[in-house]
Amino acid sequence: FQDEYMVADRIHEQREIVRSHIEGIVAQCDAFPPGTRVVVFGSSANGFGSPSSDLDMCLQMPQGSKLPNADEDTSGAGAMAILAGLLENGGMKEVDTVRLTARIPIIMFNCPRPMAVEGEDPTMECDLSMQNPLACLNTTLLLSYSRIHPVTRVLAAIIKRWAKARDINNPSKHTLSTYGYIIMLLHFLTYHKRTGTGLVCPASDPPPNPPNPTTLAPLLPNLLWMDGSWLGSPPGTPYKELNSLPAQMMKHPLEEDIVVNTYFFRLAEERIFQAIQQRFPSQDLSLGILLASFFRYYAYEFDFKRHVISLHSTLQHGLVEREVKAEINGWRVYSTSIAVEDPFETFYDIAHVVKGANFHKIRNEFALAYSKIVDAATTNSNTRKKQQKQQSQQQKQAKEINNGMDLINWICEPADQDESQDGTKSQAVSAGGGVASSSTSPKSK
Repeated sequence: FQDEYMVADRIHEQREIVRSHIEGIVAQCDAFPPGTRVVVFGSSANGFGSPSSDLDMCLQMPQGSKLPNADEDTSGAGAMAILAGLLENGGMKEVDTVRLTARIPIIMFNCPRPMAVEGEDPTMECDLSMQNPLACLNTTLLLSYSRIHPVTRVLAAIIKRWAKARDINNPSKHTLSTYGYIIMLLHFLTYHKRTGTGLVCPASDPPPNPPNPTTLAPLLPNLLWMDGSWLGSPPGTPYKELNSLPAQMMKHPLEEDIVVNTYFFRLAEERIFQAIQQRFPSQDLSLGILLASFFRYYAYEFDFKRHVISLHSTLQHGLVEREVKAEINGWRVYSTSIAVEDPFETFYDIAHVVKGANFHKIRNEFALAYSKIVDAATTNSNTRKKQQKQQSQQQKQAKEINNGMDLINWICEPADQDESQDGTKSQAVSAGGGVASSSTSPKSK
């Protein structure tokens, strides 16, 4: 993780130099009001990126201001087209304006990389979009989660690598976006708790007897619903959630007549951040158990027909029901596909691009990943030797699991390498106790 995903200070400095340079070009553009800033959002700023992440930026106009030509250029596409020309004149490479007609106009370009070292890509891939306050808000929320403890970031890195390798991480091909998988992970961590025996279970499971504060709290705090006053209570006080969300309403920047609630508990002060870390320790959490439980949850336990993956699922209110989303937002009810609710734009289904056939593919990949972990944990060396004698050399290498990295590499094998490994895929059925269908199967932790 350190080698592949930790972003060195030098990379942060490079990104800040690029951001500042772009902001200087924007300041020269009369199509935007004075004082317009450039803000970084997305994977380069939310703690779940890598050194190779694209630099996603958006324009942030001063509060109360508007484009000089706002009456005619309602979307900002015209102003962005003018800015694209200035970017090209300012030394940006391969400036692409094909997405200026998108819901939020975007300019794509490559910026010469400052402070580049030998072996490093000489350019940095960049996107610059019109004002996008909700994306910036999402970035702040995800950054808060990524900072609480490193287990979350490591799990996210593995899941991102797995989804990309297994060819289930491309919205243009009707599979789920990286952001969708991050929300799935955060839902899992905020809706699961310790059992007291080294395992984890859904929040809806009965507490152990006798219960203790550690087994009553989720693995991660639900920053949308956690009662902030609980942090000031004496140690040992049971985790507490709000009965209803405080209203911090903002007019939607794109959708007329829609307002969104932007409330979540901010970790703005160091003392608050430290208090959260003390209440939600990670030292006792096994990465292997968490990863296996994550894959099992979505392969066999989560009822996709009835429920929505959401950070508004809480210990107090339970899972978000599809019927409720159908009534309020017109979502499909009892669908055999996945639904992932955006934390702030709750009317928006992040997984709306996923088609039925691809949903079943995604579900089966969860089952296959879980079965590989089970196989590595339970198959003894003699059985493995017998299996290896009957398999190709390629399969032998996949089965030789000597450490955690070997297991991760096996889980994250590219999909095109196992087209002939039907036996391995069939293990997903036997290891999980049933086929990964759209209904839940009995739990057998």
